[in-house]
Amino acid sequence: MTYRKQTICFAAILAGFLLANFVIWKIYTEELLSNRHDGGDMTRLGYVTGSKVLRNTYVDLPKQHIEMSDFHGQKIDVLTIGDSFSAGQGFGKNPYYQDFIASSNNFTVLNADPYLTDDLYMCFQPLSTLAVLYNSGFLDIIKPRYVLIESVARYSVQRFAQAFNFSRTEPLEKVKEYYRHKKKLNEAPSVFFVNNGNFKFILNRLLYRYSDSAFADTIHVRKLRQPFFSVKNADSLLFLHEDLKYMREVTPQSIELLNDNFNRIADLLKKKGIQLLYMPIVDKYDLYSDYIVNNPYPKSFFFEELRKQHRRYILIDTKDILSNYLKKKEKDLYFPDDSHWSWKASKYIFETVKFD
Repeated sequence: MTYRKQTICFAAILAGFLLANFVIWKIYTEELLSNRHDGGDMTRLGYVTGSKVLRNTYVDLPKQHIEMSDFHGQKIDVLTIGDSFSAGQGFGKNPYYQDFIASSNNFTVLNADPYLTDDLYMCFQPLSTLAVLYNSGFLDIIKPRYVLIESVARYSVQRFAQAFNFSRTEPLEKVKEYYRHKKKLNEAPSVFFVNNGNFKFILNRLLYRYSDSAFADTIHVRKLRQPFFSVKNADSLLFLHEDLKYMREVTPQSIELLNDNFNRIADLLKKKGIQLLYMPIVDKYDLYSDYIVNNPYPKSFFFEELRKQHRRYILIDTKDILSNYLKKKEKDLYFPDDSHWSWKASKYIFETVKFD
């Protein structure tokens, strides 16, 4: 083959390669992988089409919470400390559950991002953050009436069911300086139209025919008995493999230890006139598991075990509240493409939970 023919052949292969990537990108993967739209971590991780929700973030509630960088000595009713749910990472309409607390109760709600302690689990350790605020003296400056600790249920045993040292502290001025600046969670990186995600998308389209997680144990896709989402694949449930993986950690003993830790902290806060609330977020799989067609996986008993415990704190039972709305065939309590719940879940929960 002559040099000229080799050049033409190479150029044709390159052009075909670029064209194929561009077509796949424009038709499928740009919507899944680019950062043009908020949310959608499950469709991005699993390369799953038909469940993506294109959403812009906005707030239309009458009252909004404040972040620690905006705290300047105001009277605070509720201090919230949690993970990505507390950081509004579901995006879309009214992504912060704190705004529903503030609007429904005419409260001033302050959210504290995680303090960077050395025991973070999946980027967050709410009780260590509370310990630092408590022992540094910052909690005495905030003087909230309530402290609400939030965590997804799947990580709650790892975060809270351990021999917990509540004496963790930092100098007050160091804590103040840390919270003077707004914190940002990592955002999805920009992606060029030629990327390995295009190949993974084609591969996963094939593998999902034989495995509900495409043999990757990252994102599972199962059919539901009824449509619970307002998207093309309205009866498809996307959920994290971690919802299944961490269920084995839920035992009567681990939940008892978790409960004991919260009771101890509730007693400490009570001495300062503060009421403790714990809001475990029901995992997406756990919430919808009864509606999965031919469900091959076990049930989670996190909430069932926690309900049995004697508590000196207030439990916000998100599974019980949201399950009642599923029985009414309520759609879109969770985003179909996301591990986070929607504004509907926040609204229904804090229409149910009353502050004294």
